[in-house]
Amino acid sequence: MIYKYKGYTKTGKTQKGDITARSIEEAKEILRNKNIYIDSLSEKRSFFKAKIPNAELITIARNLSIYLKSGIPLYQALSLLKNSYENNKKMTLWLDTLIENVRSGESFYDSLEEQTIYKLPNFFLYTVKVAEESSSLTQTLIELSHFMSTIERIKKEVTKALVYPAFIILVSFALINFMLTNIVPNIVSMFTSTGSQLPFATRLTLQLSQFLQSYGLALLFLLIATIALFIYFFAQGGRFRLIVDSFFLKIPLLKTILINYELGRFCNVSALLLNNGIPFAQTMNFSAKIFTNTLLRQIFENASKKIVEGSSFYDAIKSQKHFKLPADFMSAVAIGENSSELPSTLKTLAEFYEENNQDKISILLSLMEPVLMLFVGGVIGFLVISMLLPIFSLSIQ
Repeated sequence: MIYKYKGYTKTGKTQKGDITARSIEEAKEILRNKNIYIDSLSEKRSFFKAKIPNAELITIARNLSIYLKSGIPLYQALSLLKNSYENNKKMTLWLDTLIENVRSGESFYDSLEEQTIYKLPNFFLYTVKVAEESSSLTQTLIELSHFMSTIERIKKEVTKALVYPAFIILVSFALINFMLTNIVPNIVSMFTSTGSQLPFATRLTLQLSQFLQSYGLALLFLLIATIALFIYFFAQGGRFRLIVDSFFLKIPLLKTILINYELGRFCNVSALLLNNGIPFAQTMNFSAKIFTNTLLRQIFENASKKIVEGSSFYDAIKSQKHFKLPADFMSAVAIGENSSELPSTLKTLAEFYEENNQDKISILLSLMEPVLMLFVGGVIGFLVISMLLPIFSLSIQ
């Protein structure tokens, strides 16, 4: 547990901070050993456990494997890692907790599991547990860092590719709003003063302009509230998230990208766990939890239960009626099981899905740009034409 304290040293200097201990008595003992006189000491409570940044976890796994490969004991390797985070109090506290637990005789897995500072991915914890039991922690940490690096690189590529379309959308909405609330009313007022009948397009634009001027702020707050509620209920999971996730899997191109991403991660984690000696049924149960899509997670969790009952992986997946998985995945799984080469088959599948997804994402982004440009150009073009029509009408009259 984490305790926050406030006290002072022998010289009268005030000190405060956080420490980790199994009990409040142990926390008091730690502070006494540091010659700190306690003014206040209480358990630090938080509403949720923060996720450790993926980039930090990748670096930690890679550096730990290097230190362990050099023959350095685990607690000393963790102490060396701590030197890199002198300016990061939370990370330092986390590493201090691990060092203290490991030095007291606990396993690395138990230390990671018991700490309450960061939330770690389940597959990371399970893999570390089996790696320690099979005395292959060094090699496993290297594999984990490679796997997480691949996932992180894909995320960065997608985020980077979406920056430009997002920028176009924001600028276009800002420009359209400015035209409707500032430029259009001034121009239209010149024509209405003549008393002539305005064209339909101009009247429509004017009505839209008046609506935004009257209710634009309320509409903005309503939009923000709707997005906030959507994010809240989506994060809560349950029926709402299942409906949304199922809907995403029905959108043609997005469906393929999501399935490739989810199955690629599943195959990668499953291959990693199987290669480290985790039994097949446990592997499927652990790997199913890595799915972010609720529908796919349900399918694989149900399949893992059937595997425990004695069914083959192929039959367990095929028996699920909620969603039809890609034929190439089903065929590869059947071949891998029959040839007893399922780990290597899953690894190959993961590489295939990664390459395939890069192509699909490139196609999606290449389609998004012209569609967005057509949308922006079409709306602005309509606004301009609706302003020019009264001029043409007056000229004809």
